Amino acid sequence: MQHPQTRYVLRDSPRSTGLLWILLLPACAGVEPSPRDACAPGEERFRGRCVQPAARYEPEERVDRDNVVAFGAELTRLALPEPPRSGFRIIAPPRLMAPGEEATFCVSWPFPAIESTTVHAARVYATAGLHHSNVIAKPVNPSFGPNPYPGCHPGADDPFGTLPAAIPDVLFASSTQVVGEETLVFPEGMGFTLEPSREIATSVHLLNTSPEPTVVELAYDFFTMPLSERTEELAPFVLSVNDFLVPPRATQTVGTTCSTFGGNIVSLMPHTHRYADAFDVDVVRADGGEARVYEGGAFDLESDIEVYRPALALGEGDSLRYACRFRNTSDHDLTFGLGDNEMCMLFGYMYPPEKQLAGISLRDGEPCISLGLGALR
Repeated sequence: MQHPQTRYVLRDSPRSTGLLWILLLPACAGVEPSPRDACAPGEERFRGRCVQPAARYEPEERVDRDNVVAFGAELTRLALPEPPRSGFRIIAPPRLMAPGEEATFCVSWPFPAIESTTVHAARVYATAGLHHSNVIAKPVNPSFGPNPYPGCHPGADDPFGTLPAAIPDVLFASSTQVVGEETLVFPEGMGFTLEPSREIATSVHLLNTSPEPTVVELAYDFFTMPLSERTEELAPFVLSVNDFLVPPRATQTVGTTCSTFGGNIVSLMPHTHRYADAFDVDVVRADGGEARVYEGGAFDLESDIEVYRPALALGEGDSLRYACRFRNTSDHDLTFGLGDNEMCMLFGYMYPPEKQLAGISLRDGEPCISLGLGALR
């Protein structure tokens, strides 16, 4: 499939950019960069040249050629750049959505043949209408065989369905209702490793909030680097409050505190819907100390991904506490779920993989159950 080759500018989270400058100030104080050392907005200096962060490991010559897996009609609304020279692209079938229509479904792809399998950056391209999607990879189900691409066998997009026998790879989780593009780039030397014998699936949640019919288009790029470049292997983690109720016209905070198993947090991304008024995350130390590490405001259409340089170090016995404040302006109860309801979840990546966790509070106010997924590796 051929697409117009339009160059995109990387959009970083304002919070991430601000944190990065704060971290750089002590080292750069009193040093004036020369004009030839300065990089354009959205670029970074890497090994003597200015590059977009997602392309820092891109080779001069393409190493992955047949690396686009696309289903459905050709895209007409998204103008994509060329696919990664090291990595791959997957494209979902475009879908016509009626005004106000909501749909949740599974899309699957096989892995294309790629040379390197360590992902250091990922990007989603989406028109208006994508509410969210979670891209995972799991072993082929021995009872069903490969998915009927782009369709899915039952449970293909369930990230917990193969536990404890197999821990799924999480390739990308997008912010709520993001439009245009959203990019996650890990710090230098960090990435997660894929198993190409698995297959990719995503739970796609579409919501057309406009008064007109619209065609929703969706594609993903994954940028890979040689294993020799990897200094830290990453693993995903997730925390969730699975049941709560916010009465009509009420403002209420939902959240939980989950024990960790140590490790280092590289990125955080909250997941809520349009009634969210704030989202805060604190590290609670085993000795009683606390540190605010994330402050998110009211729901918007911007990226909510935060990348930490340096990583947030967790000690044994430290906990993560997060809180979602919802302002229910509707005339109905807000509960956990799709549609005109809410979610209170926290995603991220951390290292080493042996410290990977999942934390679940079955109901708001009940203790968080922390699962040491890393121990299953």
